[in-house]
Formats: sequence, structure tokens, C-alpha cells
Amino acid sequence: MGRKRQHSDDEASTRDIENSDSGASSGPESDFEKDLVDVDFEFFDPKPIDFHAMKAPTDFGDDDPYAFMTVLNMDVHKDKQVIKQIREYLLKKAEKAGKGGDLLDVLDGSGDVGLLLNERVVNMPPQVVAPMLAMLMEELDRTTFDYYLLLAPTYKDTAAVEDEDGSSSRRPKDKESLIDAYLHAEDEFIEEFAQVKFDYKFSRSKRVSESRNSFAETGVAPARRCLIIHKSKIRALIDRLQSALSPSS
Repeated sequence: MGRKRQHSDDEASTRDIENSDSGASSGPESDFEKDLVDVDFEFFDPKPIDFHAMKAPTDFGDDDPYAFMTVLNMDVHKDKQVIKQIREYLLKKAEKAGKGGDLLDVLDGSGDVGLLLNERVVNMPPQVVAPMLAMLMEELDRTTFDYYLLLAPTYKDTAAVEDEDGSSSRRPKDKESLIDAYLHAEDEFIEEFAQVKFDYKFSRSKRVSESRNSFAETGVAPARRCLIIHKSKIRALIDRLQSALSPSS
């Protein structure tokens, strides 16, 4: 399929992204002025050549994708090993979070469940998410799946703590919650429409990375929040993303 341009309010939400210093003054004496970056994004179906660029988004050419969104049918592909592993892993995590029954009801229900994959390079603005989701739903005709399952990346600040033996380790500041914030800004609004949600840590968590801020004793612990959205909420979700992530909001 050829490239598709989005000629609607969706495209407007991906343009005129404002970048400004939070301490800048609007007066004539200010050394800072708001910069408007006018950007046009093209939306198109992925091609086989895009595989490596999406698998390892590091070096990009002019025609490489900078963001992608797709859905995997967990029912059609239920016999594939990777889907079996994802299902088993999530059920184990959901059970630990007290949501095992809720997740099982969704996965074993009469309708199909779609695993929603949403990724982009670090500097891509979240304004591209609403038009990508709108076009994806248009292609799916909003009837293919009863539920959409999203594994939203999250993180939690960890503080350095001195153990009894004098060694230093990092532990979550707040034991009541697994997350402090979402990695992707849009997931905060997607959560509003989730019928089922639960947090989980990685079974094989990587070493906590050092946080790049002025607090030398602070690190970041990655985690995930599983969000399950019913198909009846998708249109309202798209409208919410367009409103919340528009440059003027």
C-alpha cells in the first residue's frame, strides 16, 4: 500500500510543536523566545525493508520509520510459542497482582484480544500517537478485536540505601506503588479508559540505571503496567489523546 497522508485535525496535532524554556519571560528583555518547529509526518503501512529499523531504532535514513503502532491477534496466533510465553508470563504477573481472574476472563472470552504495540524513537513527540491509533482502528474497522492489551513502560525512582553490612543498594522510595510515572506521555490518558490494569516488575530485572539528574543518589527502576481497553472505548480514547496532547493544551 502506498503512503497515506492524514489530512484532518489529526495531522494538525502533530504540527507546530512548541519548545520553550520554562524560565523564559515573554517580555522584550528576555533572551529566550519560543521556537516553533513546523514538522510534517507521513503515515504509511510498514514494508519488509522497515523490519531492521523497527527492531533496532538507532540509525535512520530519510525513509525509515520513526514510530510504529500495530496489533497482534493473540487468539489467531495462540499456538505460536511467543504468544504462549506472553500469555503465561502475563497470567503469572496478574495473579501476583490479584488480577489473575480478570485477565483470564479477557483472554479466554468469546472475543479476540489484540496485543497493541506502540513504540517510537525517544525524540518523537506524543502527538503522533492519536493519528496512528485512528488510522489503525480505521484499517481494523474497530470490530476485529473485543479487547486491546497494552504493556505500558513505566519507571520508579529508587533511592540509595546503606545496608547493615555497609554496602549500598537501591530500593524503591515508596513501597506502596510500583511506578512513579509512565515513560510514554500518552499512556497516562490511555489508562483512563482501561477496564483492567495491573503493575508488574520484570522477572529478570536489569541493573538499575543511574538517573541523569542533579540527584546523584537517585536511580530508575523500570517496570510495566498492563492496560486492557474494551473496543467500545476506542473512539473516546482517540478523542482524549487528540485533546490532551494537542500543542495548544
